[in-house]
Amino acid sequence: MDASDLKRNDTVLEIGPGRGIITNQLLKRVTQVIVVEKDPILAAKLIELNNNSPKLKIIPKDFINCTLPVIPYKVFSNIPFSLTAKIVSKFLLSPTLPDSMYFIIQLEAAQKFIGLPQETQSSLLAKPWYDIKNLGDIDRSSFTRKPQVKIAFVEFKKRPQAFIKDENKREYKNFVTYGFHQWQATFLDSYQKVFTYSQLKNLEKTFKLTGLSPTQVSFDTWLLVFKTYLKIASETQKDIINSFRLKNTL
Repeated sequence: MDASDLKRNDTVLEIGPGRGIITNQLLKRVTQVIVVEKDPILAAKLIELNNNSPKLKIIPKDFINCTLPVIPYKVFSNIPFSLTAKIVSKFLLSPTLPDSMYFIIQLEAAQKFIGLPQETQSSLLAKPWYDIKNLGDIDRSSFTRKPQVKIAFVEFKKRPQAFIKDENKREYKNFVTYGFHQWQATFLDSYQKVFTYSQLKNLEKTFKLTGLSPTQVSFDTWLLVFKTYLKIASETQKDIINSFRLKNTL
């Protein structure tokens, strides 16, 4: 917590607090802690342990189905590793983005969001809004049940100015998701059903895309291609992108 940007007047959301080890520390540091706990027994235990503290608000729901805060807030949580993609995606698509997010997650997942060694769908969908860093690895022996994977402590720090406008958020997500799920060898091949031949040639020349796969294209170039797409694509071309759907986008 010392490595985070948590301040005294913050509201912090925690997912799946369990026995409240993190919750208890958060209550000592911030003004309000909102926890989402679907297990009613654990939720009741949290209330009892904290003497029904007015600083603690418990939402007795599955996080995936709960409504996120509309006030400024931050996130600090040891989340279920198997739900990392769904949880982060829920935050990224919410109308009110958290000011910062701190997750204890599997190192492999952390590297995907950071974009190491190459960009991934996960990193491209998060980076327009967040600067993402691994603040340090966590010793597996720190867990009661020692995990078999390496663990990282990851910071998502909201950018002062997003790289994508709010009105283009959904379209950007669709554009990236489409490109990563055409299973083509190169970035240009992935969009051959969207752009005309001449448009593809112009993109190839302007952004030096020859032979590059989607993961080999830098985040900055993805942004530039997307903004070009917004300018040159017809409504018919955009319909191809926007009609593409996946259940899990991260």
